[in-house]
Amino acid sequence: MERFRKMKALYIHGLQSNPNPKKLDIIESFELDVISPFIDYEKEKGEVYERVKSLAIENNIDLIIGSSLGGFIAYWLSKDLEKPALLFNPALYFESMQTFIPLVNPNKIAPLYICLGEKDPQVNPLDVRAYIDKQNPQHQKLKIVVASWLQHGIDLQTFKSMISWFLSEVNV
Repeated sequence: MERFRKMKALYIHGLQSNPNPKKLDIIESFELDVISPFIDYEKEKGEVYERVKSLAIENNIDLIIGSSLGGFIAYWLSKDLEKPALLFNPALYFESMQTFIPLVNPNKIAPLYICLGEKDPQVNPLDVRAYIDKQNPQHQKLKIVVASWLQHGIDLQTFKSMISWFLSEVNV
C-alpha cells in the first residue's frame, strides 16, 4: 500500500523580497508542503533559474507559485517541467530580465493561472497580456484574473483567494 504524500508547492518570491512567512502559512493551510528558497536576484543573476529548477526536481514539486520576478521564473519553470503554475503580477515582458530567460522549449504549454493587479504601477497588466498573447496565441491551458483593486503587492486575502481558486482548478 502506497503511503499518502502531500502535494508539494514551490513558492518563488519577487525581486527585493523574501519568502513571506504569512504567505507560506497560507500555502501550507491548503495541506501542501511548501518549498521556498531565498533568492538574491541581483547577486545570483543568470544562475537563479538553474538553482530553482534543481530544487524543484530534487523536491519532486507538483505546483509552482511565483510573484513578480518570481512569477517570471515560475512561468518558464512551469513550461520546462510541465507543472501547473499560479503567477501574481509576473514580470514577463521586461528587457532587463533577458539574462534570466532559460533555454526552454517555447512550444511546451503547462496549465497557467495568472492574477494581474489592474492598478499595478510596476508590472503593467496590459503588457503582460500582450506578452502572453504572443507566447500562447490560442490561450491553451491559460486562465487570467484581473483584480481591479490590486497593485503590485499581493495582500494576504487576495493571495489566499487566488491559491484556493488555483487549487480548485488543478483539482488538488
